[in-house]
Order: sequence, then structure tokens, then C-alpha cells
Amino acid sequence: MKNKQLGGLGSWIFIIIVFGGALSIGFKFIPHYMHHNTMSKVLDSMAEEDGMAGKARHTLEDTITQKFRMNNIRDFPVKENVEIKRTKNGTEVVLDYEVRMKLFKNLDLIADFDKSVELRN
Repeated sequence: MKNKQLGGLGSWIFIIIVFGGALSIGFKFIPHYMHHNTMSKVLDSMAEEDGMAGKARHTLEDTITQKFRMNNIRDFPVKENVEIKRTKNGTEVVLDYEVRMKLFKNLDLIADFDKSVELRN
């Protein structure tokens, strides 16, 4: 019986390039997804606290900024990416932002994140 070849050198190089590129892109975006998960948990914990809906807009923004910093999210512009809406039912906090990362010359990777929570009185 002849031994079966698993592929030539060219196919192995192609496989390594494809999987290496996928891993590279994944490792670039994993921190952003982890930060979004942390920010979502912060907003969820604020939604569970009583009396948050009655606080002033700047107080809520300062609280969010402080909680983000405590969770090691330091360079996130809260005022540009967090919207505080007063509704009939109370206060809604909307976290809406996107992350752009350069992949090649004119090719960007974009991740769009969105989270909304209702604050209790």
C-alpha cells in the first residue's frame, strides 16, 4: 500500500495563513467583547439598585464612569456613548457604540455594541 499524502507544502502554508489570520483577528476583538460584557454587567447591576432612576443625568454619568474605572475600563468616553433617557416608566440607560480596527490598508473590522437597561426608582 502506498502512503497517503496529507497535502503538499503549499496547502499547509495556505492552512497556516488562514488559521493564523483568523486567530489574529480573534485576538484583536476578544478584549473588546470582554469590555462590553463588563460594561453590560455594570449597567445590569445599576438597574438592580433602588433609587437610581431618580438621580440627575450628570450623577448617573459620573456613577457609570466610576464603575467602569473600577472595572479597568478607563478610556471609554461615557458622555459620547451612553444616552440617558427619561421615559414614562422611569429612566433608560442606552449604551451604544462601535469599535473600528484597521485590518489592512483600507479594510476595517467593525464591531457594533448595544445595551439598554431600565433603572428602578
